[in-house]
Amino acid sequence: MIYIGKHIKRTALGAALAAAVIFGGAGCNKNDAAVPVKDGQALLMESLDEKYGEHFTFVDNAGGGTAMQEHCAIHVRSEKLPDDTVYAVRGVFDGKTENRDNYMAYYLRSDAEAYLQALAEQVYGRCRVFYAPDDKMVLPADMGKDSTAQEMLRASKCYYSVLLPSGQDMSQKEKKLDELLEKLREEKIRCYFYIAYLDSDKFYDFAESVSDVDKAHITADCTVGMDDEYNITDKKWG
Repeated sequence: MIYIGKHIKRTALGAALAAAVIFGGAGCNKNDAAVPVKDGQALLMESLDEKYGEHFTFVDNAGGGTAMQEHCAIHVRSEKLPDDTVYAVRGVFDGKTENRDNYMAYYLRSDAEAYLQALAEQVYGRCRVFYAPDDKMVLPADMGKDSTAQEMLRASKCYYSVLLPSGQDMSQKEKKLDELLEKLREEKIRCYFYIAYLDSDKFYDFAESVSDVDKAHITADCTVGMDDEYNITDKKWG
């Protein structure tokens, strides 16, 4: 009986110690040796700093997630691109917990726009192109500063707008649009696509985005929907 009593006491003590290890973070003070488990937000912020070699600051919660290790979605800004809001997620992708973000879509913006400009020029000649990332998508975890604009565009979805100056052959608008969309399909680039024919070079020359164009000076325009397999799901001329 004495042996049994000691065994029970030792078992109870062991259980108490195990519970203290598992739940020990709750009542720790600054002198405790226990290291608190980092939440998803902290892990995500640290991974961004380390991956890109620059400092990121938290903006707000991006919705969804529990701020635990399994899942977290936040908005951040980088020291090199302070005007852009980056979307970052810690979650399960293809059965594996990873940190993903769309920072490279902003970092490679100029290169991406030049790449899309060259595609449009092959069809239309003189034109202006605007590129903007989808602010709700994330890129594969291996997409980093050694990636090219072409690789980034193929791994993402973007907003791609083309402005055409006055004097275009309007009878060719459908044919030329189909040619450009076929090039995008060949390049494996998915996008939200918009094209506008203008009747005045005033807006063509000075527009910084398609939203700057006075709709009264748009002779014809078209919006195009595209699915993940590069198929055209919707095409509407206005």
